[in-house]
Amino acid sequence: MSRSTDWLDQDATSVTARSLPTLGVRLAICAATALLYGFTVDSLGGWLWGLAVASAEAGVWVSSIPQRSDQKTSPAQRLAYIAAVVWMNLVWWALAVLLWREEILALKLSALCVVCAFLVHAQAFAARSRILLLIIGGGSSLLLLALCGVFNDFPPQQRFVLCASAAILITYTAKAAQTNAQQGRALELAKSQAEAASQAKSEFLALMSHELRTPLNGMLGIAQSMKLEPLAPSQYEQVDLLEESGRTLLALLNDVLDLAKIEAGKLEIAPITSDLAHLADRVVRLNVPLARERGTEITLLIDEAMPGSLVFDPLRVRQCLANLISNAVKFTPAGQIQVRVSCEPAPEPGAVMAKIVVADTGVGMSPQVLEKLFTPFVQADAATARRTGGTGLGLNITRRLAKMMGGAVTARSVEGRGSTFTLTFRCALPAAGASASFQPKDGNPLRLLVVDDYPVNRKVIGMMLSPLGCEIVEADNGQHAIEALNDRDFDMMLIDFNMPVMGGLEATRRIRAEPRFKDLPIVCLTAGVMDEERSAALSAGMDAFIEKPIEMAALVSTIGRLDRRAGAPA
Repeated sequence: MSRSTDWLDQDATSVTARSLPTLGVRLAICAATALLYGFTVDSLGGWLWGLAVASAEAGVWVSSIPQRSDQKTSPAQRLAYIAAVVWMNLVWWALAVLLWREEILALKLSALCVVCAFLVHAQAFAARSRILLLIIGGGSSLLLLALCGVFNDFPPQQRFVLCASAAILITYTAKAAQTNAQQGRALELAKSQAEAASQAKSEFLALMSHELRTPLNGMLGIAQSMKLEPLAPSQYEQVDLLEESGRTLLALLNDVLDLAKIEAGKLEIAPITSDLAHLADRVVRLNVPLARERGTEITLLIDEAMPGSLVFDPLRVRQCLANLISNAVKFTPAGQIQVRVSCEPAPEPGAVMAKIVVADTGVGMSPQVLEKLFTPFVQADAATARRTGGTGLGLNITRRLAKMMGGAVTARSVEGRGSTFTLTFRCALPAAGASASFQPKDGNPLRLLVVDDYPVNRKVIGMMLSPLGCEIVEADNGQHAIEALNDRDFDMMLIDFNMPVMGGLEATRRIRAEPRFKDLPIVCLTAGVMDEERSAALSAGMDAFIEKPIEMAALVSTIGRLDRRAGAPA
């Protein structure tokens, strides 16, 4: 890099981002200064100076268009910006000289204030750019020394005192500029390190999510498929408890992963059509055995006016409700827990506010404990943490999830008498005639290509969908998927994101490059894809995402929505 290019680097225009927010204040100062000069010194001079400073501000505004558009600037554009800054400084320095020429002491002091203001401006805004620091700071310093040491009628002794004072001011200003530059570089370094750490954490979470959710997908998928078989009531209950236990394990995993996702703004709510009353019943029944061991009775009351189907995120609602009921069981020895589920009309049409109240007769909480109840990693005290276990994340995540779902979590408690938690969240009403299921068309089964390198995942999807009349063909990587598509026709493809040989992203790009596959629905199976990867998947041509562990309701709903066979519902 040449020396001239080095001086005209990107930092020469980076200060624009800092100075643009103060444009309104600067214009007001310019107008007030022009009016004051016109009224107190010279009206024509005030108008001329006002026009000059307006032209300087316009020059800075026009020359900074690339920066305001977040564009990379060329050396010529940076040179134009610097020229505008030089003109701006010349206009203000001219004002200082005009004021200094007046015989009135107050105007001379005003001239010194103008110059000192630009010294402050230099160290506050231009410390990152050597050339702007030289122009604004160096030029103002020379002008200040010239006014104090040359352009005045003061005796030599007084000039010396003025020059010494000016030198002290310039030295401190230069030191402040140096400190500001060092702190700015330190902040930029800390920011880059924090961003790198955040990226590393996100990648770690994505890896952990994939590695832990994959075996969970096998557990929960097999349990869901077994419930489609004819089972005795006792067997069905055992399978149901097995499924709910797996979901509890998943909820504990989500507590840690979701906190980081929420803080990074990367957690999304995925509403589907589901039965809230049935969901609440399953969560309550899962906690009944532990409650009985503690001599506690759990009752569930469902409002008779509760709709049979609502559109909400069942995974997140189950997570919230499980946290609330689990806490109630922990802190209610030999008592009663009541869970009440109801709905209220929402302000907007086509929606309702679901309300779940979990009330217990347990130990309750003091006002001091209640105040810090929703703080992450915080429990009532160390003894409580040892006695009841847990991470101290459940209630904090529950409140955050409720807020993301358009609701809230509130708590009331009286020490020694029990606690009441109220969870609310927004639900949409399902569209008239909407159905999450799909059926064979004209006797032809839905032909699905399932692509996943983990055999258990392919087996689970087959067990879920085969009873619904689907014809399943399996492939273990993207290359084999392309070969299968060339051998026969399929109505839809479910493909994993990360696979050896060829991943889902590259396979989708190649498939979409073939005109005959442009209308083939492609669903991404993911165990926790990062936002950047999700965007890349959509750009490659994937139509939807299903997160592992796979929920059968979400799987059926997604397939039904994307089914494009002749006669399939839109």
